[in-house]
Amino acid sequence: MQSTPAFKRSLTLFDATALAIGAIVGAGIFVISGVASGLAGPAVSLSIIIAGIVSSFTAFSYTRLASKFPEEGGIYVYARKTISPFSGFITGWLWTFENIVAGATVSIGLASYVVILFPKTPLIPVAISAVLVLTLVNMTGIKQSSIFNAILVLLKLSALFLFIIIGFFHLDFSLYKPFFPTGVRGVLNGAALIFFAFIGFGRPTTATEEIKDPETTVPRSIILSLALSTIVYILVGVISVGLIPYQELSASGSPLADAAEYGIKTHWLGLFVSFAAIIATISVILTTLIGVSRVSFAMARDKDLPTFLCRIHKKYYTPYLAVFITGIVTAILPIFSGLKQAASVTNFGSLFVYGMVNLSAIMLSKNESRPRVKEFLYIGIPLLGLFSCVALLLFLNLQAWLIGFIWIIVGIIYYKKK
Repeated sequence: MQSTPAFKRSLTLFDATALAIGAIVGAGIFVISGVASGLAGPAVSLSIIIAGIVSSFTAFSYTRLASKFPEEGGIYVYARKTISPFSGFITGWLWTFENIVAGATVSIGLASYVVILFPKTPLIPVAISAVLVLTLVNMTGIKQSSIFNAILVLLKLSALFLFIIIGFFHLDFSLYKPFFPTGVRGVLNGAALIFFAFIGFGRPTTATEEIKDPETTVPRSIILSLALSTIVYILVGVISVGLIPYQELSASGSPLADAAEYGIKTHWLGLFVSFAAIIATISVILTTLIGVSRVSFAMARDKDLPTFLCRIHKKYYTPYLAVFITGIVTAILPIFSGLKQAASVTNFGSLFVYGMVNLSAIMLSKNESRPRVKEFLYIGIPLLGLFSCVALLLFLNLQAWLIGFIWIIVGIIYYKKK
């Protein structure tokens, strides 16, 4: 083993885009979309559009920063270099926490769909086992993990397109009335929650030193993954509430499978969607482990976390200790977390971190000279991203705020004492 970082650049644009889609398309659309439907009703598609727009602002900031700082660690590096080392630490600290919670949330979603296929299967042991197996896969190398992830991404996108196409011919338009049963606030509450489904488009930035030609490949992968995911999400949102009453959708742990069985009345499609959900959540957990371990590696390299986390495996070229510890913690969390609560906590961390992404892009642009025409693009869009992230934060529940601030305080105490 060696302590000197030495990654291999082995990921292409396809790999990087699949890494982002693998992180985005998962429990958010297969599980959390049902909860969001309960908040927004048939207008959940508007919630998805709002969350997608907010994400696009931040994605623009990500692309700017990724082309400027092609280093492992993503937003941790960006905040550290554009704002301050302390800002970088807090951002990385919160990012790793919310992604570990996200991984646990997704593992619960995975287990929920497994139970549909195998009703007597215990939920929590399945969630824990899935995380541990994927931890081992992650430790064998980024290229092997990316190939496995790409296969999973193609399978889950195929299943979603099949759900959209078949569902379109079975829509019950009476289910869209009333369209705004909970008003505008319900739509915004739904957007704040469904934002969980967009988390992950910045995942390639965490593994920048393992991507070929990162200055151009990483920004392109972010744009491609977010655009494709948003289109798929909007279509799925429209179809799902047209197949089953949103009240029943909101109470389901497997909303798309239930929508398929209720509205299309074909058991095989429900089972197939359940299988696709398992595939989807597996890829999200895999990419989450990749992301958290790489940010932890970057923080350890700068001595913001214990330095043993930046050790690279001599054979597999992975930060094996960071991967292992991330996997263990993620595997334990499903014992203590509920789906909606965990999603809200994850969204708090994500919106806070995305706010920091936009602030980092603003700080970067302040030190650059450019024509006035570009001023709006380079400062105006990140400002919109920052304000929209803050706005959605206000629609999260008090528990998410409380847990998020407690973790920030713990981080501040650690930083002062390290």
